[in-house]
Amino acid sequence: MKDWKYITYLAILGVLLTVLLLTKNKQYDWTVTFSHEDKNPYGAYAFNTLLSTLNNPVKNSYKTLYELKDSLSANQNLLIVSNTFAPGKEDTEALLKYIEAGGTALICANYFYGKFADTLGLEVRDVLFKNLETALNRNDTASLHFVSTVIDSTHEFQYTSGNIHNYIARVDSLSATTLAKNSYFQPVTIKASWGKGTLLINSTPMVLTNIHLLDSGNYEFAEGLLSYLPEKEIVWTAYYHLGRFEVSTPLRYVLTTEPLRWAYFITLSAILIFIVFEAKRKQRIIPVIPPLANTSLEFVSTIGNLYYQNGDHKNIADKKIQFFFDHVRTHQGINLHHFNEADVEFLIRKSGVAEKTVRALINRIQFIRSKEKISANDLTDLNLLIENFHNKK
Repeated sequence: MKDWKYITYLAILGVLLTVLLLTKNKQYDWTVTFSHEDKNPYGAYAFNTLLSTLNNPVKNSYKTLYELKDSLSANQNLLIVSNTFAPGKEDTEALLKYIEAGGTALICANYFYGKFADTLGLEVRDVLFKNLETALNRNDTASLHFVSTVIDSTHEFQYTSGNIHNYIARVDSLSATTLAKNSYFQPVTIKASWGKGTLLINSTPMVLTNIHLLDSGNYEFAEGLLSYLPEKEIVWTAYYHLGRFEVSTPLRYVLTTEPLRWAYFITLSAILIFIVFEAKRKQRIIPVIPPLANTSLEFVSTIGNLYYQNGDHKNIADKKIQFFFDHVRTHQGINLHHFNEADVEFLIRKSGVAEKTVRALINRIQFIRSKEKISANDLTDLNLLIENFHNKK
């Protein structure tokens, strides 16, 4: 029953936390994840859903380009969405080899560095640094539009200016075609041939996040980008933004889903509280209880003092004689209530007490039994002789 008290406390705590979670205002996580599972503003759940509505099946991955080189074929499209794309030498070589063999890659990133940018002579700049007046008198919105005749070039897609501010300033090693520009007519999406394949580069990956994709008709811009991909399976690797997110913890799905995450932490907290309480001693400290006094001895002492103070020595002596006879009957099996000489000799042999002590005690008993009253000295002598008998003196 004692454990039920703690269980009740934990149940009440769980109910209170549940009520708090249900009644609190929803808080958004503004972390830029580009994750296909993330429904927060800067996740890409809506974009992943959009991909599934097209004729291009999607395969999500967390592998590097080097790790994908043996499984990635020209019959698949490659998609990368990241804040920064800076692959190493091996990854860059694997990517360009895949494109050269006939593959198509769409890479969306705010910044391009490393071997990939160096190989292509690719440079991305910030429009706010390019236009100082814009930086000082910054508007809340910025627009993008396509320049291709295939897609309506007159339609402008509106976004938050703080998220859509990079443009492609230079590409030395490619003969590139501009597909989309910003409001300053600076390229934000280009298309270039590399061997038998096609490389698509976009410098505004934030247009693919939930908050922008679901705003007005901005999903059409994402559809326009995807329209340049052949109708093949799309391999979307999130390694270059999230790393090996799928193996970082076996509880990834639980920790990234808010209700499950709260349930997980509440459970851990409940177990911890239970352990803390159970670590204490279940049994209360046993109090030191003094042993009960031998009231029988106190009673005997009280009665003896009463007799002694009243001078009734004969009565006390008779009781001591009676106790002595009972002791002899119990231990030696001799009845001395009506003893004779044979009984006395048998007592001497069986008790192992000196004959002198036994006969002195018997004589004292006979003397006392023959008197109606005795003195205190007679009682003392009787008591001493009985003690000598018990001590075998």
